[in-house]
Order: sequence, then structure tokens, then C-alpha cells
Amino acid sequence: MEYVFGTTTRNGVEVKNLKTVGDSHSNFTGSISVTREFSSAEYTDNFTVVEKYRSEEDSDGKCYDWYAIKDHNRYVDKFTPVKAEIEGGISDAQDATCELSEEVDQRIADIENALCELTEEE
Repeated sequence: MEYVFGTTTRNGVEVKNLKTVGDSHSNFTGSISVTREFSSAEYTDNFTVVEKYRSEEDSDGKCYDWYAIKDHNRYVDKFTPVKAEIEGGISDAQDATCELSEEVDQRIADIENALCELTEEE
């Protein structure tokens, strides 16, 4: 589901609002927490629903719902995605190091075998 936070004018007063877009309608009430993950950060939005004031569907079957909200705050975690990327890079480096170590061990064994063969010929 997609979440779009913004403002709108209702009864002459500017209020915070939320529009949801998805394959089915949302039915939020009370206090809500929504976490969304992106490649650069993880966003957690906390808010309280005042009222659901509009609901529609388009010709493709997409569902749209609009809410008046209050007490909206957002926490942005930029550390977790970067940490996962670094850990993935470390894991890749460890795998590459192991593969290189095995290749070096094999080359050393090949050299030792060749030296043994040369020694036996003499």
C-alpha cells in the first residue's frame, strides 16, 4: 500500500491528511503506526486518525482512501539500510577471501607436487 501524507483544507481549516492507495480499501481508526522500507532509509509514521472523509476506486480497480489525521510524526532510520548493505558487503568480501584462499592453497599444492616430481627425476 502507498501512503501519501500532506495537508488539505476542510471546512475552511488546513488539516493534515493521509491518502492511501492500494489494491483494497484501508480502514484506519485510532492511533496508527506505518513503517516503510526504502533503499536509503526506513520511515516510520505515527499518527491518529480523526476521520475517513473520502473513498474511491478508479477504472483499474485501485482503491483510494483519504483521512484527516493529527499528531503526525515521522522517524527516519538511515542506519538500518546502510548497516544491511555493509553487512552484505562484508559477507561478499569474506566469501571472496575464502575462494581466493582455496585457490592459493591449490596453487601451493600444485607447486609442491611439481617440486616433488622434479626431485624424483634427479
